[in-house]
Amino acid sequence: MSFLSYIKKWSLLFLPVSLFFACSDEISTADDEYTVFPDNDYFFSYAPNDYAANDSISANLTHGVKLMVHPKASYELSFKKDPSVSEVPELQLFHLYLNEDSTAYYGKKIRSLHPVENNGRYVYNFDCEEKDIAEWATSLSVDGEFYKGRTDSVRWIGRGSFSDHFSLNLIVVGEHTLTSDDVGAEELARKTLLAFRRYYTSVTVDTIYIRYANEHPTLGDKYPADEPWLAGRSSEDMFLYELGGWPENGVREALDIVYVYRIERDMTIGYASLFSGNLGGGRFSTVLVGNHVMVNGDPKNERLLSSGEIVETILHETGHFFGLRHTTSTMNDFAVSRDASIIEDGLEDTPVCMELLQRKLMKQPVVESPRFQLPVMPGNVYERIYWASSDAMIIASCPDASNFMFPASLDEPFEGFSEQQLDIIRRNLMLFPH
Repeated sequence: MSFLSYIKKWSLLFLPVSLFFACSDEISTADDEYTVFPDNDYFFSYAPNDYAANDSISANLTHGVKLMVHPKASYELSFKKDPSVSEVPELQLFHLYLNEDSTAYYGKKIRSLHPVENNGRYVYNFDCEEKDIAEWATSLSVDGEFYKGRTDSVRWIGRGSFSDHFSLNLIVVGEHTLTSDDVGAEELARKTLLAFRRYYTSVTVDTIYIRYANEHPTLGDKYPADEPWLAGRSSEDMFLYELGGWPENGVREALDIVYVYRIERDMTIGYASLFSGNLGGGRFSTVLVGNHVMVNGDPKNERLLSSGEIVETILHETGHFFGLRHTTSTMNDFAVSRDASIIEDGLEDTPVCMELLQRKLMKQPVVESPRFQLPVMPGNVYERIYWASSDAMIIASCPDASNFMFPASLDEPFEGFSEQQLDIIRRNLMLFPH
């Protein structure tokens, strides 16, 4: 699972992108003589099609937030008009690059935009062509100075031009045992494909490939088939991003699910970065899932998982990959986002469980039978998210407990995604180059 507010440490992991791009806006504008550079270190980032209340974005839009942009996409950035301010703000956009040692950003101004007013909102529309996924930054200005008005209820909508079809690629790394219900990798792949076709109904999942890391044409020697792979210990690259974008026609742009023996984090079998946006290999291109789980922080104490637990985790983590938040935020989510306004995903058809928030149950110690669906943002390790068996009745009564993006679950099966979640999955898939 992942958390949708992007902090500085997360965003610094993005690699520099190409200097060559061409952008055009739908509203006729011209660059003004003033350039007002963002001045708050780009602490917050905003991914397209996120509907959660995000006060940090609203509060920082004028002085600089990062926007993730994709090739061949159309964008709409808007916020409520402040009736107390008569000046109309100009939106300036800056292409961000990292310096040589990847410790700081510098920006190059690429566009100045003037809004149209629609239903009490300032709306900025533009198309952009990039050679790769990139990060831009914002500033809002009036006559060479930062805009003084409020920028409440920010919305960042993206519309892509890529296909709503995709494939999966299960990459088996190292030695595995059968699951607790005697399912091997080939059968697990079949079950995964069936589950995706059942629940990811707004898009088309064409097929699932299965590849073995020891057979990788250039990296195979690094991943022996007769040794258990412990993600987070066997190599520094926990997510095994280098295995993403499998170098084979037809497989290269599949969504890569890396299947390891165990993740070296207590009570954790699944990791994904939120709104990864990458089906072509490299950073943020993989979903990670384990075959075993480490119990109570003891590497000698592990539990073999069932195929059902693994498949459910893959479905959940892939939801984060496509930009879905938890239906109810956890204490961990608040800590990472540093935004107490994000108590849920902002969707009308995924209710929030206030009981979880009020009782802080997601920080209770594990007693038995936990779910292992723990997310992580790139470059950060988060505290564990548990529920105690004594709280099972409370969690089961949550109105969103049957949704795949609920942050914890009981033994009852999930019912699926909501219509709005499925719409976000489709829209974001069509943003991702593939």
